Amino acid sequence: MIKINPQFLSILKHRFDEQVSESDIIAWLYNFEERDWETALILLSNVSYYSDNRCCNILESGLNRILNECENLPIVFFPIGGIGKSGGVIAYYIKKIMDSLKHKDWEFATSDKYDYKNTPHIVVLLDDFIGSGKSAVTLYDGVSGNIPNGSKVFCLCIACMQKGYEKLRTKSIKTYGDIHLPAFIRRKSIFGYPSRMKPIKEFAMKYGELLYRRRRYTPQMDLYIGPLGYANCQSLVCFDHTTPNNTLPILWGSKKRADNDVRWTPIFPRKLFDRTRRDEAFYRRKYHWASIAQKISGGKIDRIFNNYSKETLSFLGLLHCKYYHRSNAYTCILLEITFDELGILEQKAEDEGLLTDKKELTQYGANVYKKIREQEFKKISLVDFQINTQKNVYLPKEFLGLSRN
Repeated sequence: MIKINPQFLSILKHRFDEQVSESDIIAWLYNFEERDWETALILLSNVSYYSDNRCCNILESGLNRILNECENLPIVFFPIGGIGKSGGVIAYYIKKIMDSLKHKDWEFATSDKYDYKNTPHIVVLLDDFIGSGKSAVTLYDGVSGNIPNGSKVFCLCIACMQKGYEKLRTKSIKTYGDIHLPAFIRRKSIFGYPSRMKPIKEFAMKYGELLYRRRRYTPQMDLYIGPLGYANCQSLVCFDHTTPNNTLPILWGSKKRADNDVRWTPIFPRKLFDRTRRDEAFYRRKYHWASIAQKISGGKIDRIFNNYSKETLSFLGLLHCKYYHRSNAYTCILLEITFDELGILEQKAEDEGLLTDKKELTQYGANVYKKIREQEFKKISLVDFQINTQKNVYLPKEFLGLSRN
């Protein structure tokens, strides 16, 4: 059995903003043969993880640079893929940032035929991640004919692959966001010289092909997800709220393996189901928590948790996420609510004394959550059998209502 340095696991956990636990890392390692664990950990330690705060900081920096270039122009944001994609999370970040910047003349476009009112605008194509650049260019081609003269077009993202950045530049679109090179590029690979990079690439290919098989690319073929990600992007980018399919599938895949039909355990799940399943099987536990909460202190916790309503379960989920420092984006995904609904829920929790005015757990809120968790792990014997130790035989006085006498 290979031993893993627990200090290294702890360092990785902190690198990922404590959104990944040591047990998550170990569960992911069991996808691989033990002899490949060291390679897996080297790859994992080079993942670029974007927490909620890091996402906001990058977007705010990009917006400030855009505003410095184009003073006094109104702004229109076009979420790539629409609000329904990951654009909903990014739209939340943008709203929060624009409110802090006090720039009032801005809005999100709800269709390609946005009404500019014959006024030059700052046009911003918006997404969390730009991979091949195909989606961004497709959107731009669809809206460009309607953009007034004198306008300036930008692409604002959190992370962008070099290939996508260059593709947007051919359209004279300036992109703001972190630029990433493919993981296994021959020169300037994050893993160093080719002799060091090659074994890690072979490792990624070996296991990636168990999830998405390799196919020879032809000019007529649509781009597809292969063992190194969508369009062979070779990305190592993961977000708190999702993982792009451009990233290596061994990090986010949850399909059954081609070799043994066992389901792959992702460490940065892409699908909502996989994320909630990893998060301590939240959906299977929340009703159990509500039941336990009724029993704590005779069911009298300021009358917050004394029913099974949606609000009750949302409060439990909110405490869970606040206790583990989950981001707002993650909390909304977990509770299946909008950001506006999260704001209302947080205000109610503050009114009940569970959160501070900064929307952090109060000591009371933390105690309530810990009490529920403590009760969860208690084992209560439902039947106390008094066994006759001399004969090792137990004969109940009654069975099915009938006395033995």
